[in-house]
Amino acid sequence: MFQSFLIQKIGRKIALNVVTSARVAMILAVSWATLGTGSDAAWAVSAAKVLLPPDMIVINADVKTSDKDRPTAEAFAVLDGRFLAIGTTQEMRELAGPETLIIDVKSTTVIPGLIDGHIHLLMGMPLATGVNLSDIVDKNEWLNLIARKVATLQPGQWILGGGWNHALSDGVLPTRQMLDKVSPQNPVLLFDIDGHTTWASSLALKLANITAVSSVPDGAEIVLDPETGEPTGILKEGAANAIRALASYQAANNPKDGVLALVALANKNGFTSVHEMASDTSIYAGLAAKSELNLRVWAGKTGLRTTDDVVAYAAERDATIKLLVSSNEAGQGPMFKHGYVKLMVDGVLSTRTALMKEPYSDMPHVVAEAITDTKTLTTLVEASHENGFPVAIHAIGDKAVQNALDAFEAAGRKKVTLMDRIEHIEVATIVDEKRFIALSVAASMQPIHATCCVGDYVLDRIGAERMPNAYAWRRKLDKGLHLSLNSDWPTSPLSAFKHISAAMARKTAKDGGLKSWDKDQTLSFGEALYAYTQASADLSDWGDITGSITVGKWADFVVLSTSVNQDDPVSVAALQVQATYLAGGIVYEK
Repeated sequence: MFQSFLIQKIGRKIALNVVTSARVAMILAVSWATLGTGSDAAWAVSAAKVLLPPDMIVINADVKTSDKDRPTAEAFAVLDGRFLAIGTTQEMRELAGPETLIIDVKSTTVIPGLIDGHIHLLMGMPLATGVNLSDIVDKNEWLNLIARKVATLQPGQWILGGGWNHALSDGVLPTRQMLDKVSPQNPVLLFDIDGHTTWASSLALKLANITAVSSVPDGAEIVLDPETGEPTGILKEGAANAIRALASYQAANNPKDGVLALVALANKNGFTSVHEMASDTSIYAGLAAKSELNLRVWAGKTGLRTTDDVVAYAAERDATIKLLVSSNEAGQGPMFKHGYVKLMVDGVLSTRTALMKEPYSDMPHVVAEAITDTKTLTTLVEASHENGFPVAIHAIGDKAVQNALDAFEAAGRKKVTLMDRIEHIEVATIVDEKRFIALSVAASMQPIHATCCVGDYVLDRIGAERMPNAYAWRRKLDKGLHLSLNSDWPTSPLSAFKHISAAMARKTAKDGGLKSWDKDQTLSFGEALYAYTQASADLSDWGDITGSITVGKWADFVVLSTSVNQDDPVSVAALQVQATYLAGGIVYEK
């Protein structure tokens, strides 16, 4: 792969003939063999004999490569958007020519471009254009922010956004009447921190004809006031679909401007790739075709209900592949692909819609309903595999995890090579964890979902006896499971460093230090970084060309503002990005 890239590079610049190309290939083969013995200097010398000088070298760095064969280095060179050589500062200086850009980072840490393996970037668009209630405790402040937004709008215009967390506040769900007081003429729909519950005003309900007797999808609920029998304004799971389908609601978003703002936000946080989970990701493909996308997007389709839906999605994938072949995305490597199918089994622990093997500890009478029954789930997994798609299944409760594994086992793995995935896995039993490897299933988890929520409600929901099965990252990694860490933004912070810190410390926001169930469940900085880079890349088609600072891969990397103290989770959480590079080009600079 790298030989082919180098020959193409030289061919464009100096028009090599066939004999010369063969000589180059031979020298490269010798260099690779030498590199395998650990002599990077020999590789650098051989490379210098056959290549034009690199476009860029980064020197005097604390490089964390996420490459298990070479975990650290102090410098690297980039040519035509790819990593050319990795080694010492002196070795890279010897490769530099008069036009080579030399970046001296003065001992700060450089890491591979971060990859968020589970994100709802498009869902977060309203936070950029509407109101953001994330991390705000006081409900009066929620209403103040909404009122300020109302003052900037004409009557009838939608107010979007959310991020509210009633558990962080007083534990009581908000009502439509609260919204009606501050926004009587502007419809409001605000999603909560989990993204599974929305808060709607009376006008929003009226526009969508949502009443106490409206039908909702399986697993959804229109919450009713026990005294009046009327909707409270809280809509669980898909109960808000009727609002989202309104033409006026959809028109409230400016898709292109919103997506570009979101991509810039991702770059600012050090991300060069994301695994997007949305019902419609076509806007990314359009931007990639015009070379306007500065983020590699491995897209998953949500909302598929039938095998015909899967077949239609496969046709969409194939059409997009043809569209992008004619674009110039090759200059940055692959930027977009419809890569997988996203399915859901259950809801969340906070509202007791997660499927559990045993009753909820604080409300034993509550029995959650499956969003997708196991028979249908199996059919959809099988259809996805038949069409070449791996599958990511949202499963939070231990019963949901079991159901997902049952579906994977029953469906088999025909015509699919990438690993399937289970998303979240907030509670899972040891007996089910043993099935992951045999079924080629990866664990995709979000550290802050543990540290933000255990003290708020998780302990109440499942009790102390089941807590050792909650958020057991270390146990899974030690068993050999493929572990990807990610954010599920906007349900938790986009900062990878806050998640890595949470994985290292496991200290909850409310109760502080480690508890008995946290024993031996923490990760090292290196393990968590790998899970946020190469491990996530390996869940896509791009694991061989992204995910680590490795010779031949696309030069996606991040320069931090300081060096990393790998033994201090507090300082890790505070890390800031100085600059983000995609294929050797800068896409963010502080």
